[in-house]
Amino acid sequence: MDLARQSLAITFVFALLSAALWLLKRRGVIRIRGNQPNRGVLESCGKISLTAQHSVHLIRIGDRRLVLAVHPAGITFLCDAAVGEPRESESGPTT
Repeated sequence: MDLARQSLAITFVFALLSAALWLLKRRGVIRIRGNQPNRGVLESCGKISLTAQHSVHLIRIGDRRLVLAVHPAGITFLCDAAVGEPRESESGPTT
């Protein structure tokens, strides 16, 4: 192959790749962020390992905090921990 044919083939491959990325981005399948900061919609707040395959996770999604159990069979929702409400130990005595 001569140099012109190789250059044309490489240009064609990059054009196909660009078109595929543009199409996937337009359909919402992928998101290309670049240098934009992570907005933190989903955040891991803590994790406790119970065994090698079992753990409990506290995650934040927006303004909600969820407690999830992770095990070999999948993930189980345990409870919705309220954000901003003091725990009983923090609220002090009630009379």
